[in-house]
Amino acid sequence: MNNAMKGISFHNKEKLSMSDGVAQAKAASTKEMMHKRQTFELRKLGDNYEKELKEVREKNEKEVAKVKKDYEVQLDKEKTDAEVKLSKVRNQYSKKIEEETQRFEKLMADLKQSQNDRLSEIQMGNEQQVANQETKHREYLEKARQKFEQEKAKLEEA
Repeated sequence: MNNAMKGISFHNKEKLSMSDGVAQAKAASTKEMMHKRQTFELRKLGDNYEKELKEVREKNEKEVAKVKKDYEVQLDKEKTDAEVKLSKVRNQYSKKIEEETQRFEKLMADLKQSQNDRLSEIQMGNEQQVANQETKHREYLEKARQKFEQEKAKLEEA
């Protein structure tokens, strides 16, 4: 027992212990209420944090979705631009190839014509040389025959 209670009579002790019991019950009740209040506040705080976390998570998910969408839009735009550029380059090269093919065909036709012209010139030159050679041979043969005839006539006269 504590020192304050030593001098108190039994009756007073009973009163004191009753009031002590009431105080203890009151203290326990207060303690329980404080505990409930703290639990309620903790739950409320936890709910607030959970709500705030949910809002932040949703906001971040929306941002991520927006970034993904923007990325996809940008990617599609880049693909489209690249395809357009590729088509332009292909068209330019197709045109260039067509022009070069036409130029090649024209050069080949000109070269063939030039070759045919040279061949014709050479043939005509050869034919003319052959004709000149034949003429010279005929003249030579004619002179040789005339000489032969003259020599034959001299031999027959003698």
